[in-house]
Amino acid sequence: MKSFGKIEYYWWALIGITLFNTFLGEHFESSALVSVLVALTVMSKGLIVIDHFMELRQAHKYLRLMMRIYIILFPSLIILTAFF
Repeated sequence: MKSFGKIEYYWWALIGITLFNTFLGEHFESSALVSVLVALTVMSKGLIVIDHFMELRQAHKYLRLMMRIYIILFPSLIILTAFF
């Protein structure tokens, strides 16, 4: 039996976070709380994808910084709009 590499664990983590988000959406009534939690998990998923699947960990610092700003900015805007 082949053992999993590091990338497979990240893949399963992304699937688990997605299933967790689905669970949140199905079982909680507070839309503001769910929106904040989903936005935070989207942020964490984005950082995993940037570092491990796009392999930007070894890329130029400016490119990595721009992608990280992007993935942090838009979920932050979702959090802000959840409270309006």
